[in-house]
Amino acid sequence: MSEVTGKSNRDIIRIVLIVILIGVVVGGGYKINEDSKERKALQAEYDLTRETLTTKLDSISVELSGKISEISELGGNIDSLIILKDSITAERDQLQRTRVANKALIQRLDRKVNGYEELLLAKDEEIVQLKKLNNDLLEENNDLKVDKNELNKSLTEAAQREEAYKQRISLAAKHRAENIKIFNINSRGKEREGDFRKRQAQKIKVTFNLAPNDVAPVAGHQILIQLVDPLGNVIFDVARGSGSFQIDGREEFYTAMQEIVFDNSKQELSFVYDKGSEFNPGDYKVVILADTYEIGQTTFNVR
Repeated sequence: MSEVTGKSNRDIIRIVLIVILIGVVVGGGYKINEDSKERKALQAEYDLTRETLTTKLDSISVELSGKISEISELGGNIDSLIILKDSITAERDQLQRTRVANKALIQRLDRKVNGYEELLLAKDEEIVQLKKLNNDLLEENNDLKVDKNELNKSLTEAAQREEAYKQRISLAAKHRAENIKIFNINSRGKEREGDFRKRQAQKIKVTFNLAPNDVAPVAGHQILIQLVDPLGNVIFDVARGSGSFQIDGREEFYTAMQEIVFDNSKQELSFVYDKGSEFNPGDYKVVILADTYEIGQTTFNVR
């Protein structure tokens, strides 16, 4: 082979190699460009899906918060729902932080979103049932309140009737003085009924009967008399048997007192009071009490 021929063959080989190399470079560049376009398309799709899922998770979280509040007001259990809401918030935050396309994360969250939506529908049914239960309980409670009010009313009316009966019995059991008479006693011991002159006596005598009372029990009582002067003051002298008693939180005085046992025999009682001095002119009143309540009174005049 000549030198010219050998050189020509080498040039041809060199040209072929250059053409092949150019083809490889051009083909590789095209493939890289296509791969870059595909990656950009996948990233754009991921970003759109990520935003869609984020929006859905936010919406589910807000709706779940409303149902938690409603179920709580209706008395339902919300512990698991609160934990679930925290989990949804964490998943949303993870999705927002994951900027590079993550197909597995997208698929997992997409399945969960479907499950969350089904859960919300189930909670709607639970709320309906809780509302019905609460309404039933409210109606039952109202019925119980009505029954309780009617019972309380009946008990109150019965108590009022019993109290009225006790008051009637108490009033009926009270004693009453009858045939009340006033006598003045002069220095010779002579008694004169009715009004008198101040110089005629220093002593007075009060007599009366305890009226029959079949309701009143046989019992001991203090029978008191109050001798009230024209100025409205009770004549009072401890040395002559006077004293005091309490009634309605105040102190009252009596002129004389006897202790008796009531036996329903129209007992006649007699009080003699020695004033120790002349009676001043004017109108006097005699009030008779059994224990602390009045059972009769009369008046007399001193001229």
